[in-house]
Amino acid sequence: KHQKLKLDLDFLKFRSFEPYMKSLLERLCKIRPRIAYNPYGTVTGRLGIQSGSFPILNVAREARRAILPSNDCFVELDFNAAELRVLLALSGKEQPDIDIHEWNAKNIFKEELKRDEIKKKTFSWLYNPKAINKSLEMCYNKKYVLEKYFDGNYVNTIFDRKIRSDDHHALNYIIQSTTSDLFLKQAIKISKLLKGKKTNVAFTIHDSLVLDFSLSDKPMVKGLLEEFSNTELGNFKVNISGGKNFGDMKEMKL
Repeated sequence: KHQKLKLDLDFLKFRSFEPYMKSLLERLCKIRPRIAYNPYGTVTGRLGIQSGSFPILNVAREARRAILPSNDCFVELDFNAAELRVLLALSGKEQPDIDIHEWNAKNIFKEELKRDEIKKKTFSWLYNPKAINKSLEMCYNKKYVLEKYFDGNYVNTIFDRKIRSDDHHALNYIIQSTTSDLFLKQAIKISKLLKGKKTNVAFTIHDSLVLDFSLSDKPMVKGLLEEFSNTELGNFKVNISGGKNFGDMKEMKL
């Protein structure tokens, strides 16, 4: 929250004929250009945003081009399907080292479906407590996870969070809270590795860590990626991208 956020106000002004851009520009005239998180605003511990902060968690995609790095570029480390991977780990299964939706296509869905269709089917099942899919259940064992981490009144996560819950919300609380705490632990590890460097943590968006990156720290990229991937629940595949602004991020190949 003490870091000044660099913004391209000219970009917003140029598109101020659009209602959203005009509203964001007016809002920015009333607040400090900073990002201040609220770690106590949700029952699961997932980060929220304090009043008066730049709305990084829900800023529209078309406005992301106005967010600029203070160094040379942004580098984003983003867990591949973090919540699915957390459920897989809590089910006692190893992490696939490929895109999890591609893995589901090969190992669970035997029909010819596109990636987006598989993703939609998987998350529809995941977040609906009444949904039944025997193929998915054999791998992502929701029943086992619920019995282990929900006592009927409280969710108790591996990170010692105790959350009051009903049956309907219990699995969502387990997965979301565990994912959030796991991600924040990784973000803190990266922040410590960057101590004394020009590169710093710019901001986070749920399970995505965005670095304000200095090219002088380029030799660190592979190590940062490996450290971020190495979690307490196994090695999570991480997607990495970079760009001159937050709206034009492109996948990086290492």
